[in-house]
Amino acid sequence: MKVNLQELAKALAQSDMHQGYIDIESGRVILMQDDLGEEEALNHVFEIEDDWEHYIPLPNAVDSEEHNLMESFAAAQREDVKERLQEILQKSGAQLKFRQQIKHLLLKPAWEKFQQEYFLNVARDYCEENDLEYEEQ
Repeated sequence: MKVNLQELAKALAQSDMHQGYIDIESGRVILMQDDLGEEEALNHVFEIEDDWEHYIPLPNAVDSEEHNLMESFAAAQREDVKERLQEILQKSGAQLKFRQQIKHLLLKPAWEKFQQEYFLNVARDYCEENDLEYEEQ
C-alpha cells in the first residue's frame, strides 16, 4: 500500500472545505464531498468511525498556513511585485485582495504552481510523520 502523493496534495489543498482521510490499508485518499446527501454523508462518517483504526484524518493545511504561503510567494517575486503583494498582505481582507492582485498581475499560473509544490511538500511530510509509504506519481 502506497499513498499517491498527487492525490494527497490535492486533498490537502481542499482541506479547509472538505474533511479527508487516508485509508491506511489501501493507501486511498478519501475526501468528503459537498454533493453527498446528509444521510449518505453521515453513513460515510459512521463507517469511518466504526473502523477508525484504519483511517488517519487529514489536517486542515490551508487555514493554518495560507497567510504564510502568500508571504512566501510574495517574497519570491521581483522587487516591485514583492513590495506590492507584501503591502496588500498587511491590510484587512488580505487574502481576497492578494488573489485579485495575482490575477491583475497575471501571476495566477505561477501562484497555482507555487501552491501545488507547497501541498506536495506538506503531503510528503504528512506521510513521513505518519509512517506511510508514498509514491510520487
